[in-house]
Amino acid sequence: AQCHSHKYDPIPQRDYYRLSAIFRTAYDPYDWLFPNTNIDDPDGKTVFPMRYLAVATERERQEAEAHNAPIKEEIERLKNSLEEIARPLRKKLIEGKLAKFPEKVREDIRKVLRTSDNKRSSRQRYLKERCFKCEVDLRDGLKIPDDPENGVQGYLSEKFEALVRVGRGELEKNFEEFKSQAEKIRKEVNVAKDKLRPEPGIRALFDMGGNPTPTHLLRRADYLNPGPLVQPGVPSVLRDGIEPYQLTKPPWKTGTSGRRLALARWLVQPNHPLTARVMVNRIWQHHFGVGLVTTPGDFGHTGARPSHPELLDWLAIEFVRQSWSLKAIHKLIMTSAAYRQSSQFDPGKHGMDLENILLSRFKMRRLDADAIRDTILKVARRLDTTPFGPAAKADIQSDGEVLSECSQSGCRRSIYTLQRRTAPNTLLEAFDAPQMTPNCLKRAHSTVSSQALQLWNSDVVRKNSRYFAGRVIDAIGADLGKQIDQVYLMALSRKPSEEEREVRVREVQEFTQHWLQHLGKNIPAEPKQAKAEWLGLATLCHSILNSAEFIYID
Repeated sequence: AQCHSHKYDPIPQRDYYRLSAIFRTAYDPYDWLFPNTNIDDPDGKTVFPMRYLAVATERERQEAEAHNAPIKEEIERLKNSLEEIARPLRKKLIEGKLAKFPEKVREDIRKVLRTSDNKRSSRQRYLKERCFKCEVDLRDGLKIPDDPENGVQGYLSEKFEALVRVGRGELEKNFEEFKSQAEKIRKEVNVAKDKLRPEPGIRALFDMGGNPTPTHLLRRADYLNPGPLVQPGVPSVLRDGIEPYQLTKPPWKTGTSGRRLALARWLVQPNHPLTARVMVNRIWQHHFGVGLVTTPGDFGHTGARPSHPELLDWLAIEFVRQSWSLKAIHKLIMTSAAYRQSSQFDPGKHGMDLENILLSRFKMRRLDADAIRDTILKVARRLDTTPFGPAAKADIQSDGEVLSECSQSGCRRSIYTLQRRTAPNTLLEAFDAPQMTPNCLKRAHSTVSSQALQLWNSDVVRKNSRYFAGRVIDAIGADLGKQIDQVYLMALSRKPSEEEREVRVREVQEFTQHWLQHLGKNIPAEPKQAKAEWLGLATLCHSILNSAEFIYID
């Protein structure tokens, strides 16, 4: 509808631009506010990106200041140490440059360079700011202009001062030792800067204030071919039977237009035809893997028809009746008979519903990428459940695997891992984590060989298998049979069968003998035996974390 009226749904082109006009007050391409552009506050103390609001509690600010203060002192100390190294070298280069000047000019230039701007005499400031009758290029040689009133003063302009000043790049070019020292200190400064906590705040979309740029219908979406002016509004096809979009400026003193608030109020009317239906369909899709409408982003003519239209309507009404409570609708779905069905397939019973459209059974499905990673960390007792705060940074290994940085308290949940298009988390990417560029309406669930290879070879899984085994040994002791039971309970939420237990005991014993042969000969016998038993159990834990039963909900 951006270029022309929609071919299939009753959405005229003007509706696209009317809807976009609602957001023009905050998202104006003709008055764009860059997320990373900094502005100074009125006191000149802090610098905040324009798309961030300095909204934080006093405790958050105090914690950030207390954390950053010693780091800032260390950064300042490192910079001062570099300046101490640079000072004699800079003086040496300046003296070499001054040698090109006539003798009677040199001392004036030295005085200008030694004196800060706010302490320079009027004569020195004059020498710095003006160049009277200078027809000289220092690169070609110097001639003193014949000017009895100003004499040599005409030489010292900003241009000449710049020629005798020495920057960091010039020092590194002329002194190899300084270059190596500067590089070392620069790395230390960068490491220290990485430890700084950002100023507490939130990234927000907010009205820019004033009158927004008028919105025109663009013929064939060509910005060079504007059509008639349009006013903020909602799609006309959705206006029947509900209250119209009403723009009422709020009584706040922030200068907001109220356009987006009016849209929010229009959307959550109890009898709105789409809002509740779209939302409960997304929630259903989250629990069952497939929505009642299989095209969650398209409820129009080209979208799929609902498999259970009456159920979709009833859930939408119930959602509104329970005050739009997400918790209530989750509980309602998860306690239903449909959700609590077995996923076992019976040909005689389910043969007429092979695609499970009629929900004759629960569909077996794989855990999402985030759940797989977090569950591995959970059974290993390495999951840091601390909420909020900055994301865990990406840690790129020498073999190219991208992990998340972990602390002594463990690794943060996947929702708190830093996501970058250039360095996606390897484990999450292998199991179809949503891409960062498009809007993710529905997660893909592929089954490819790289997933098995990732689980088997990843350092994350191997390391956490050993943590998992250590946790079991700490809880159970040396009884191998009980260790096997505990591994199954923690990872698969069930006890092994007798046959499984017997097989697993033999396997762990074989793994232990294998590790005894491969451990170093310098380890004393008793610690060597204990370590081999731990590694043998860790090998079993590793195989359990690679099993289909671990990553599939059956």
